[in-house]
This record gives sequence, C-alpha cells and structure tokens, in this order.
Amino acid sequence: MDLTKPLRCIVKLGGAAITCKNELETIHEENLATVSSHLRKTMVSGSSSESTIGMDWSKQPEKSGIERTADDFREHEVGLASPFIVVHGAGSFGHFQASKSGVHKGGLDRSLVKAGFVATRISVS
Repeated sequence: MDLTKPLRCIVKLGGAAITCKNELETIHEENLATVSSHLRKTMVSGSSSESTIGMDWSKQPEKSGIERTADDFREHEVGLASPFIVVHGAGSFGHFQASKSGVHKGGLDRSLVKAGFVATRISVS
C-alpha cells in the first residue's frame, strides 16, 4: 500500500455477516463471496476523484452535521488510487470458546478461563 496517499475508507466486515455464528468456526461462504466481489469491484473501479467525502457514520446525522444518503456516494467509489483497509470480526471463530469458558467474566485464577483464552486465541489465529 502506498502510504503517501490518504486513506479513504476503512471497511469492517462484521463477524456475524461473514461467518455462521451459530456453528463452530464456520465461514458463511456465500456472504463472504458476495462481499469480496463487491470490494473487488470497488478496488478496480479506478475513481479519479480526489475529493474526500465525510463518511463518519458512527454518529447520527443530526449530531454530526452530515446529511447523506447512499446515492450521494455512487460517483465516489474507492479505486486503487484511493487505498482502503478491510478489517473483520471473529464471528463463529472464538466466540464459542470464549463463551463456554467464561472468558467474558474474567477470573484468570481459574484454569477453565485460562484455557478459554488459549482456545479463543487459537481459534482466531
């Protein structure tokens, strides 16, 4: 990645969207293929636009001052000239192990919790 160009977007794929969260360590292949296809189309679209659009959707529009709809972004696809990063959640990888061992409750003095941390780490690696 060329770090001299501004980062245009960070895409977070939710773990529940790309895995079958009710099944141990199972990828939802159809959803992942669809999302991957969309990301690839976005990457190779090659937008020549250098404008940056406000995309802070973490706030409600009335609080952020951003009044946008999806249609406002149609002509501003992220191309290879505009790098973006893709991150993902764990989904069905790690959640079963953490839940079964009570990792979310803490208590590293208990061997089950320690084993749960190890199992969770292995699952997401």
